[in-house]
Amino acid sequence: MVLRRKITGFSIALAVSFLGLVPAIKMVYAGFAGSGFVQLFSLAFSDTAIILASWQNFVLSLLELLPITGLLAIGVALFTVLGSLKFLSNNLKKYEYRQNISI
Repeated sequence: MVLRRKITGFSIALAVSFLGLVPAIKMVYAGFAGSGFVQLFSLAFSDTAIILASWQNFVLSLLELLPITGLLAIGVALFTVLGSLKFLSNNLKKYEYRQNISI
């Protein structure tokens, strides 16, 4: 009975974390589009001589424009998905093993 509750709990956590990935990805996309990160990053490919001359300022400018909250949200959601998958797979193995013994 306890094992069944664990499987249910981890299944719900997996579904919620997958659903949490969608707004996190939208947040990162909006952050990249709104901050001008893509335009500044593309400058590295068009004017490499200027970028190499002041690469430290360029890197700091890129770091300032990163959407940190969105990237952290994606990281937390992915960590939850992977953790839930790990615990769910371990508990499903135990559940199937117990089902085979009881038959």
